[in-house]
Amino acid sequence: MPASSPKTRAARQPGNAPGVPLSPSRFGDEKATRARILYAALQVFAARGFEAASLREITEKAGVNVAAIHYHFGSREILVQELMRAVAGPLNQLRLDALDRACAQGAPGLEAVVEALVGPPVRLSFEATGEPRLLIRLLIQARALPQEATNHAIFEQYDALAIRFVDAMLQAEPALPREEAFWRYAFAIGALMYIVSDSDQQYHRLHRISGGLCNTDDPQAIVRQLVAFITAGIRARP
Repeated sequence: MPASSPKTRAARQPGNAPGVPLSPSRFGDEKATRARILYAALQVFAARGFEAASLREITEKAGVNVAAIHYHFGSREILVQELMRAVAGPLNQLRLDALDRACAQGAPGLEAVVEALVGPPVRLSFEATGEPRLLIRLLIQARALPQEATNHAIFEQYDALAIRFVDAMLQAEPALPREEAFWRYAFAIGALMYIVSDSDQQYHRLHRISGGLCNTDDPQAIVRQLVAFITAGIRARP
């Protein structure tokens, strides 16, 4: 599959550098208000959940009134969908860029494919903004309590990405049945989501139960262990 064109990439990103997609300081005037609402929604939804969070909490954190949400988004459902696009879009573009590089010389190595899948979200989850880590919380909540708005946003942002990575896995491991590739992709995502949420400063369970042996404050160590674990699982005989 050819790399995305600059025009396509620009459409996927909300005019921001990868890793800080919602920082309101990067925008002016009206766009800054929209970004402030999205950033506040990310924080509130991640902390309170989609059901428990209220628009009033979001507007208070953003420093705007409820009318601003209706003006910029039209409804709560569209706000949720736009939030998922704003955070997941740039992150997933980093994954696709890494996959393009891995595939540039023909059939990629499996380790490079898996690194492209897990590396960007792990590394970005340690950035000061913390947005990718909050995104993981949102995804866990969305999958535990599915709703039409969140389902639509997840399908839109992740279905094509999943197929692209499954195809790359099959390029790297031609003997792997396509059915097995989809199973193992799903398990890879589960491992990724768990370890990113585990490395949250308020949790750190793996670090605690290992007596400090597992440093979940080290993104490089997390990526290295994830790549080893996932590639072994993909190559394993069922």
